[in-house]
Amino acid sequence: MIVSRDFYPVIVFSFSRRECEEHPKALQKLDFTSAEEKTQIREIFSNALLCMPEEDRELKAVVNILPLLERGIGIHHSGLLPIIKELVEILFGESLVKCLFATETFAMGLNMPARTVVFTAVKKFDGQEMRALAPGEYTQMSGRAGRRGKDDRGICIIMVDEQMEKESLQNMCMGQPQPLNSEFKLSYFSILNLLKRASGTVNAEYVIARSFHQFQHTRAVPAKLARVAAIDEERSALVVAGEAAVREYAELRAGIATCEKEMLVHINAETAARLADPAHVQNFLKAGRMIRVRDGDTDWGWGVVVNVVEVGAEDGAAPAGDRSYVVDTLLQCAPGAAEGKLAPAPRIAHNKTGQLSEKGCTVEVVPVSLKLVAGVSAIRLTLPDDLRQRNARESVGLALNELHQRFAHEAFPRIDPVADMGMSDPDFLDTVARCEKLERKLKKHPMFKAASSAKARASGAGGGDGGGAERFALEQFERKAALDEEAAALRVEIKSTELSKFRHELASRARVLTRLGHVDQDQVVLLKGRAACEVDTADELLVTELMFNGCFGRLDHHQLVALSSCFMPVEKSNHFVMSSETKGALDGPMRELKETAKMVAEVQLECKLPIEVDDFVESFKPTLVEVAYCWSKGMHFDEVCKKTDLFEGTVIRALRRLDELMMELHKAAAAVGDGDLAAKFQAGAESLRHGVVFAASLYL
Repeated sequence: MIVSRDFYPVIVFSFSRRECEEHPKALQKLDFTSAEEKTQIREIFSNALLCMPEEDRELKAVVNILPLLERGIGIHHSGLLPIIKELVEILFGESLVKCLFATETFAMGLNMPARTVVFTAVKKFDGQEMRALAPGEYTQMSGRAGRRGKDDRGICIIMVDEQMEKESLQNMCMGQPQPLNSEFKLSYFSILNLLKRASGTVNAEYVIARSFHQFQHTRAVPAKLARVAAIDEERSALVVAGEAAVREYAELRAGIATCEKEMLVHINAETAARLADPAHVQNFLKAGRMIRVRDGDTDWGWGVVVNVVEVGAEDGAAPAGDRSYVVDTLLQCAPGAAEGKLAPAPRIAHNKTGQLSEKGCTVEVVPVSLKLVAGVSAIRLTLPDDLRQRNARESVGLALNELHQRFAHEAFPRIDPVADMGMSDPDFLDTVARCEKLERKLKKHPMFKAASSAKARASGAGGGDGGGAERFALEQFERKAALDEEAAALRVEIKSTELSKFRHELASRARVLTRLGHVDQDQVVLLKGRAACEVDTADELLVTELMFNGCFGRLDHHQLVALSSCFMPVEKSNHFVMSSETKGALDGPMRELKETAKMVAEVQLECKLPIEVDDFVESFKPTLVEVAYCWSKGMHFDEVCKKTDLFEGTVIRALRRLDELMMELHKAAAAVGDGDLAAKFQAGAESLRHGVVFAASLYL
């Protein structure tokens, strides 16, 4: 349609870099350019290559893009070589690229309008979940349609391959943009530099008090005061008949809920202990058993056990304590699982019985570590014989959906902690006894019948019309309690300014700096603190510790580059290799890095700062170690890229940022008078500055 109606130039927005490279393959029979335009494209392409070293002009990424450009088709995403991205932008600006496949970053900051914009999807994966486009995101991208002075209107085409509610589409196209909220955060780098320059805490508070973050909080106070007044007015209008009896009933329910939470803690701990014991694994996790899977903050919900695989032992040779287990589990996954983007499917709507969560969701067999099993249900499902078939897996997903529908208002039944697990902990049994006593009192309470009737009517199970007055009184009391809770929370927010919160955080971070020897008791910056003042690209506390404990000093400049690459944030990689030479040189320093990171995290935790020690330690990954080591030693870029599955553009950005870190570390070493180490860091930075990684920009 776009070709027949002459709707190009067109920008096709995809929300995956892989898709941007796959879509052009479907246009192999289309050619959008004339012979004269092809000549222009080849001339511009040849001139652009003059900015690159001669040995890099035959890179695979460079050679493969020319046939597409000659046909008027371009690709633009953050994983391309920077010089290729700039070349595509220039050709698109000259109307020589007629069809451009791009990610949403192309819509940010670049003045590159087109006649038509196409959306290949209306949902994107934002790193945590699949969600609909926000109004601001849609407006930014669709705003590229229509060229001033050339088109009387822009054309926007949305490819919708799944059912979409009218309200969702309206909100995406015409909804209010997301508010701009400050993400102001205190860092050790900023605190140390403020302390170094003047009176420290006073200056830090001065900056905080005049931040956009504090301004937003202050501006919200009048609205919160108005809400408190409205709550007080609404609360005073609520009249609860027989309030004393209703309060007693509510307190009984709250007591039971507290007991259930306490029991759940005991049960989860006992379940984890039993599952850690090989003798109990096969008993609890039989095929078809429903288990709950949680990976940190990511809740996968309930899945179904397929098989339990023992790892770490061959023919029973390893002792039982050294064995571990992986549970093959059927889990409902969000769209993209086939491409390796594993994420839990969104929660199932109760009105979609017999359907998957949404179109594109799949049911996959996922290997799950025993550590991630957060609960075991008493329910067991019958599994199909052959789960290799998609229909068979989806039938299990449909059964899970049915169970979610059936237990919409209550939890899935767990395995009996006493009868099935034989729990005999006195504290647990005492909690069970208290819970049973409260439940007996609850059932005898005059409000119980009314509440049961209300619940039955809410779930559509009938239950008669009895207890209408009691139900109304209970609803009024619950509403009154909710208003009290909201008003109390608002009053706390009004009294505790953001400045007071930052004061607490500032005091905690100051204690960390004192413990680690960056400042003294009078907040005077010491030698170690002066080094940390120079480092902003990586974790300043960790790199300073490595500098002062001698870890950096024992390495040559190539090894320093490789070890420092652990501080570079890159997307998740499933493939990276390390040669025996690299392992031999860096195994010890990398182990020392992890140990030092754990020490730094534990000090912060002891000083009352919220930090997950294990997550902090694991954030320093060796993804780029081999890449950085080989590039520093002069290996060709194509050969370097074979050692990782990261995009070429990602590698180049990481190496350029690594160069910045090496120069910061050079300044830090010079600031403390270590000339030899400063020279090593400078030599490491210079070893990175060659080839396509530091090729000149076409815009200069």
